[in-house]
Amino acid sequence: MAAAALKLKHYHLPARIRAKKAHDNSFSCRLALADRIADLAGIETVEDSDDGLPGRVNVYLQAPSTSLRREHAALLLCKIAGDGIEVHGLDEWDRHQVLRGGWGRLQQGHVFMHPPRDYEELEVCWGVIQRAYTFLTDVSARAPLARKVASRALPRFSRTALQ
Repeated sequence: MAAAALKLKHYHLPARIRAKKAHDNSFSCRLALADRIADLAGIETVEDSDDGLPGRVNVYLQAPSTSLRREHAALLLCKIAGDGIEVHGLDEWDRHQVLRGGWGRLQQGHVFMHPPRDYEELEVCWGVIQRAYTFLTDVSARAPLARKVASRALPRFSRTALQ
């Protein structure tokens, strides 16, 4: 476990070349990234559409639970849009690496990453999302479980002694 924690701290991203032109396969790179995210365990997606057109997909992580009555609350992993990816769940070091390498910008506690333009950039984006996924999985595993059933749906019992 200590080796895994040490490995996580020494994560460095290469610099993103700003003048690089997008290839013809940039759309297929975005689809491949979405497919990889969908293949992760515990992923739920919700389309966020305005005016009937799907503009953004919200990706949530639902960590597995061992209890039948309680489960972990779903955590927002990322939001995928046409102009980029909002990645939630990165720790400070990982956010710093994304910003230092020119892969995105900071927005209200999360990182807005540029979409991949080719397969090399796809691997970098995938690595960042995997880091967020691992971090959120660890956090949700330590978080207390939430009730599945609302308290108003539970039966009420009287504490009086009825005779």
